[in-house]
Amino acid sequence: MAPLSEMGSSYRAPESPDPALVTTRPYKKRQRTSQVPDTNEELIRAFTGASPASARLRAANGAPLTATHEIRLLRAQVASMEEELRNLQSTWTDELPDQRTLATAQRSAREKHGAIRTEAAHNELQQMLLQQQLLFATLQTAVLRAPLHSSGQAMFESLHFDTHLGRDSDEREQLLLAHNERSLATLPSIVNRFSQMAIDKMMAQQENTGKPELPLSQIDITGCKDNTLISSVFVSEIPHTSLEEVYAAVLSYFDGIPTSMKRHFGVNANRTRLNSVDSPVMYRRSTFSGAGLPATVNNVVCSELTPSHGMVHIDAVIDDPLHPVTGTGPSQYGICGLTITPKKDPITGATLSVTLRWMVVYHYNMMPDDPLIKEDLTMIRPILNGDLITATARCFMD
Repeated sequence: MAPLSEMGSSYRAPESPDPALVTTRPYKKRQRTSQVPDTNEELIRAFTGASPASARLRAANGAPLTATHEIRLLRAQVASMEEELRNLQSTWTDELPDQRTLATAQRSAREKHGAIRTEAAHNELQQMLLQQQLLFATLQTAVLRAPLHSSGQAMFESLHFDTHLGRDSDEREQLLLAHNERSLATLPSIVNRFSQMAIDKMMAQQENTGKPELPLSQIDITGCKDNTLISSVFVSEIPHTSLEEVYAAVLSYFDGIPTSMKRHFGVNANRTRLNSVDSPVMYRRSTFSGAGLPATVNNVVCSELTPSHGMVHIDAVIDDPLHPVTGTGPSQYGICGLTITPKKDPITGATLSVTLRWMVVYHYNMMPDDPLIKEDLTMIRPILNGDLITATARCFMD
C-alpha cells in the first residue's frame, strides 16, 4: 500500500448530477471490500466468494435511474472521495512534515486497521461457533427425548465384559474363569432389567393398563461415533412345565446355529474351540461367510441351570494376541444374553409355563446409513424378533 502522500488521481469529474434527479444521503467513508462482514450471510459470501446483488439506484420519485444518470452519480461520488483523500493527505502532511515519520505513522495506521479487522472477524467467528454449539446441544437434547430413543448402547456395555487375554496359558484360563463367574452372577439381573424396560415401554404405548401382551419383540438401531449397534429384546411365554427341558431346547438352538444359519440364510458358519475341553467355560472362534456380511469372532460361552433359572451368555473377546481378530471388518461381532424362569401358580406352586427373556446386540463397523446394514438387518430379522429360537425350541420339545 502506497503512502497517503503518494495517492492521487488524475481524473476530475466534469460535472455533478442534477440534484433533482436523485436523493442521496451525505457521503460517508467509502466501504472497503475487505471490511469485516456484519451478518452470517455476508460472512458466508466472503468465504465462498459470492457477490451480493447490488441495489439499483432510484430517483426521488422511486423510478430507476437511467444509465446516464447512474454514471453522473458515480462521477460525483468519485469527486467527493477524491476531495476527502486530498484533505486527508493535507492533514497528514501538516501534522507530520517529516517524510520518514509520515511513512512510519501510515504503516502503523495500516497495521492497527488490519488488527482491528482481524479481531472483528475473530469475534464474529466466535459468535458463530457459539451459536452452532447451542444448536447442536439442542439437537442432542431432542434426540434423547425422542420416542425412538434406543437403549442399545447401554445394552451393549452391560453384555460386553471387554475381557482381554494374554499369552500365558494359566493366566488366560484364570481370566476366562473370572469372566464366567461374573457372567453367572450378573447376567440374570441384566437381562431382567432390560426386559422390564421393554415391557414398560410397550405398556406405556398401550391404551389399557392390563398385562403385557406376549411375545414381545423390540428391535432398535443405535448410531454411535464410528459404529452402529442393532439390538433386540425378546420376551415370550413357553407353554411347558419343565424348566430342564426348555433349557435343553435353548442349548440345542445355540449348538445348532451353524446348521440353521446355512439352512435359513445361506451362511456358512464354522466353529473351533480355543481352550481345553476340560474347562468349565467354553472359548471358541466362529467364522461366518457366504450370504450376508463376513465375520470372525472369538466368543466366551457361559451357561448354567439352577432350580430358579437357566441362563446363557455369549460375549466376544476382541483382544487376544494368540488368536487375533480384525477390527476393520464390516460386522465385527454379536453378543447376547438369555434367561428362562418358571412361572408358577401362586397357590399350588406348580410350574405353569416358562418365561424366556433374550437380548442380543450386533456390532457393525459402519454408519447407520450404509445400505449393507439394511440388507443384513433384513436377513437376521428372524433372529432378532425371536422367531428362529422359538421355532427351534418348539421343534426340540415336540
